[in-house]
Amino acid sequence: MTTVWPYCEVKACRFHLGQSWGRKIQSLGLSRQFGKKDTEVSQFLKTIFGLSLLPPAEISDCFALDFIPKLPNDQRVEEFCDYVLENYIDADSNFPPPVGSECSASSLVTINACESFHAHFNALFFSAHPSNFVLVSALQKIQNETYIKMRSVTTRRLKKSATVKKEDSISSKTEQYRANLVSRIEFVSSVSYKFLPNTHL
Repeated sequence: MTTVWPYCEVKACRFHLGQSWGRKIQSLGLSRQFGKKDTEVSQFLKTIFGLSLLPPAEISDCFALDFIPKLPNDQRVEEFCDYVLENYIDADSNFPPPVGSECSASSLVTINACESFHAHFNALFFSAHPSNFVLVSALQKIQNETYIKMRSVTTRRLKKSATVKKEDSISSKTEQYRANLVSRIEFVSSVSYKFLPNTHL
C-alpha cells in the first residue's frame, strides 16, 4: 500500500470496520444466526469483532489458535473467516493488522469528525455546481466557525457518559490482559461486544 505521506500512520475506523464485517455477515445469510443469543454461530461471530482491540502482532495468532479450532460447522461461517483472513489479517491484505487494530480504548479511532465536517460542508450547497460566489461564502462561513472553535479550545468538552463507560470498561479489560490476569481469548470475548455493528442485520 502506497501512502502520500511517508511518515503518516494509517489507521482504520473501528465503526466502519464493524459495519463492513456486518455487511459481509448479512450477505452470507447469517443475519438471523448473528442476532440470536447463546448459539454457537452467534457467539463465534460476535466474539471475532474483538480482534480489532488486540495488539496488531497478536491478531494472526489469535485468529489461527483461538478462533479456527472453535469454528462452527457452517460453510457460511467458514466463508466469513476466509473474508476476514484475506482482507484484514494476511500481511499482504488491503487492511493488515497494523491498520485495522489497536490495543486502545480510545473512541478517537474513528473518522466521525471527518464525516461530520463533510456533512456540514455539503449542507451549505443547494446545487451540484455552485457558483464561485456561493463557494467562497461557504468557505468564509467555515473559516469563521473554525476561528470560534480555536478560541474556545480551552473549554473542556465533556464526553457522553455512554462513551466514558465504554472506554473505562475497555481500559480495565486491557489492563487485566496486559497484566496476564486474563487469557487472550477471554480478553477478546469480553471486549468484542463493545464494537458490534449497530445496525439491525
